[in-house]
Amino acid sequence: MSISNHTPVPIGTLVTRGLGALVIALLINFVLGWIALSQDLIGSTAFFRYPAIAVWTSLGIGGATVVYGLLSQRVATPDRTFVRVAAAVLVLSFIPDIALLFASESVTTSEAIGLMALHVPPAIVAVLTLPERS
Repeated sequence: MSISNHTPVPIGTLVTRGLGALVIALLINFVLGWIALSQDLIGSTAFFRYPAIAVWTSLGIGGATVVYGLLSQRVATPDRTFVRVAAAVLVLSFIPDIALLFASESVTTSEAIGLMALHVPPAIVAVLTLPERS
C-alpha cells in the first residue's frame, strides 16, 4: 500500500456516515429477517434471530467504517481499495455460515443460506455510503 496524498475523511464525517450506514443496514436486515421468519423460509432458527442479526450487522458496519477510515489515511485510492476489500470480506464472511451448517446438526441449509444472505445488505450499504465517491 502506498501512502496517500488523499485527504483523510474527517472523523465526524466518518462517524456520521457509519451511523447512517448502520441504520440503513439494520432496517434492511430486520425486514429481510421478518420476511424469512414470517414466511417460514428458514427451516430452523437456532442462529437466525433478531438479536444476532442486530449484533452481526452492527459489527459488520462498524468494522467497515474503521477499515474505510484507515484506508482514507493510508492509501492513495481509498474508495477503490475499500470496494475490493469489502468484496473480499463479503465472500470470506460466508465461510463461518457454511461451517456452521456442517458443524451443527440443528442448522438447516435454509438457515445457513439465510444467514449468508444477511451479509450482503451491510456490504452493499457500506460500499454505497462510506466512500467519498461510490
